[in-house]
Amino acid sequence: MAASTKAGRIAPYAILLAASAYLYYEALHFDYAHVAGRIGPDAWPRMILILLIALCAWQVLRLALGRDAKSVQGIAQTLEAAAGAPAEDEPPHRAAPVWMGIALTFAYLMLFEIIGFFTASFFYLIALMFVGGYRRPLPAMALSFAVCVCFVLIFMKFVYVSLPLGRGPFLALSVAVMRLLGIH
Repeated sequence: MAASTKAGRIAPYAILLAASAYLYYEALHFDYAHVAGRIGPDAWPRMILILLIALCAWQVLRLALGRDAKSVQGIAQTLEAAAGAPAEDEPPHRAAPVWMGIALTFAYLMLFEIIGFFTASFFYLIALMFVGGYRRPLPAMALSFAVCVCFVLIFMKFVYVSLPLGRGPFLALSVAVMRLLGIH
């Protein structure tokens, strides 16, 4: 693999690794009132960021050391090879969706406080599905809505993490969703 191609494949993971490390640092400095017997709002972001940092570091190392994706087979390729079927060629590397996903993630983080967790997550998930190549809007909206409802329930009702509700009409929407889910 040429050096420029290798650098191009590593760059998105390196950028996401740096951004995740910065966000982890910020999560270490959340200002909130500690409640005995409950985890704080910093716990979940830190856990997720640790996993993201580990995954990105793994990908950077794997690509830097020359471990190409061709050396790793998925379940479908393994089964096809075992059945004697010729394996499909690896699709061409497309960096644009990765960069778009990174840009969407930053936009999501910037809008999070303004439009609230529920609304921001709803549109973020739809946008990620679209960038990933999924082009059926109604199922995408239904899945996004279901995931957002599940996350609100998990984080606010069971884990007791306070999520941003947004401002203005977005605050009203967030409060209405919480009432419908029985969250007070």
